[in-house]
Parts: sequence; C-alpha cells; structure tokens
Amino acid sequence: MRYHYGELAVATGDFSNENKLGRGGFGSVYQGNIVQILDGSTKHVAVKKFASETSSQGRKEFESEVRIISRLRHRNLVQLLGWCDSAKGLLLVYELVPGGSLDKHIHNNSRLLSWSERYRIIMGLGSALRYLHREWDQCVVHGDIKPSNIMLDSSYNTKLGDFGLARLATTGLTPEPP
Repeated sequence: MRYHYGELAVATGDFSNENKLGRGGFGSVYQGNIVQILDGSTKHVAVKKFASETSSQGRKEFESEVRIISRLRHRNLVQLLGWCDSAKGLLLVYELVPGGSLDKHIHNNSRLLSWSERYRIIMGLGSALRYLHREWDQCVVHGDIKPSNIMLDSSYNTKLGDFGLARLATTGLTPEPP
C-alpha cells in the first residue's frame, strides 16, 4: 500500500524524538498510529525513514525491501504494510512488534531471557529462515541477521525484519516439500 508523506508525518508526530525507536545505517525508525479509513480503527506501525541524503545504496535498500518483502507472508517475518516514495523522503511502513528487538533483551541486565524464551526465539528464527530459503517461490538471502533485526512480540515470538540487504538467490535451490 502506498502512503502519503503527510499521513506518515502525522502518524509519527512529525517524526518526533519521543517516537524514535532507533537509528540504522540509512535512517531512523519511528513508532506511530495510523487511523484506518474503512473502520476508524488505529493500527500501530513502525515507520523507517531513510535519511534525506540517502545514497544510491540507500535507494537500492529501499527498493529491495519493497520488491522482496512486500511479497513475503510468514508468521515469523515483520510484515511490510506499505511505503512512501516522495520528494520529501523514502519511508517504509511495518507492523509494530511490541516487544522490541532481541538486542535490547540481551543487554537488559535486570532480566535474563529464560531457556524456554531462548528456545522459542531460535525456533522462530529457524522457521523464518526455512521459509526464506526453502519454502517461498525463490530463495531469499536476508544478508543482515543480527539481534537488532530480530524483533520479539510480547510472548517472545520471533519476527525477522530489516530486509534492506536481502537478495534473491539464483542458486537453483528448489523448495522442499513440507
């Protein structure tokens, strides 16, 4: 789904620091709320805003994420909901995963992840990779798996995100039967 820049600016409080979730190599991620036109409900989203001085590599990452992840559907992948490509900037809109990234949980000295939570996380990541490498139409190589790109919901279910470096492999791998 294509969004207008103004709609995403309103949703994120004009990309305010209070709504900033983090910063990466090509821009920042903000949380926001988008009101659904059809039923008036509110959808919680994460908006990745590419830096205004986005390089050609940043543009390639934007296009790669839109081209590849917009077609992927799996319970362990962060869902791309839409994008904005305007003169004011390049933005990607994702579902907001409420538990934050794995790196924040790893570096939380006040609470260690239990063994069952760790198991759930690694099994979810394995399921996402199996889907990307074997179960989807083409083999997708993520290219940037690290704790900050592994999101966790409130039940510690894994959602792999940030497909900016993802590539379609041309290795001739064929999907395995389930």
